[in-house]
Amino acid sequence: MNRTGSDAGATVLVIAGRSIDIDTAVATAHAYPTVTVARYDLPGPGLAAVITADEIARTHKVRSRISHAQRDWFIRSAVDAPWAAVPIEAQLVDADPNVSGGLYDRTEALYEHFRAAAPRHVGVAKLSKVLHLKRPGLFPILDSKVMAFYRHHARAVAARYPHRGRRAMFWAAIRDDVCTNLDSGALPLFRCRLAQSETEHVRRIATLTDVRLLDLLTWAVA
Repeated sequence: MNRTGSDAGATVLVIAGRSIDIDTAVATAHAYPTVTVARYDLPGPGLAAVITADEIARTHKVRSRISHAQRDWFIRSAVDAPWAAVPIEAQLVDADPNVSGGLYDRTEALYEHFRAAAPRHVGVAKLSKVLHLKRPGLFPILDSKVMAFYRHHARAVAARYPHRGRRAMFWAAIRDDVCTNLDSGALPLFRCRLAQSETEHVRRIATLTDVRLLDLLTWAVA
């Protein structure tokens, strides 16, 4: 969508190199399942250093397909996870891959605590759906659709950080988009439009984190 004038940058959101105008983004929010936001997102992250059975059940609303045995593994693994190094209010924009020993590294350590010991059939999608719930401003939800959509950008971003030794950096690519859309004013405008909606469900979406709002829109654009 082409626009002119001083509000051009603020009326278009950029996601993995593609643009979505604010009106389309708002329409997407209206179409997003009410039950997903109400049952997965809105109860919040809960206790900072605990994963409960109820929280795992919440991830089923985003199709995690976590089994009872996998649920029990998440609960056990959370007991000695390095939660304290990653505050519950941590934000992806503050996880700069260029900063050694910073939030990016601490986030990676928390993720690796689970990934390294994950049982069969517990991959990045299930891990991210649980960890997003516990740190909703920090961990993007990386299911197969989002990863396919971001793959090219994630590889390009990894080339900017060769010291990380990664072929693809999905967190960093999504972080770039969050930063871009905050700097342009597009993301705050989108949130404002949602908050002004006459529909309660849409006003609730306005309370989600920046990372989650972009996740919602990524599905629409993809």
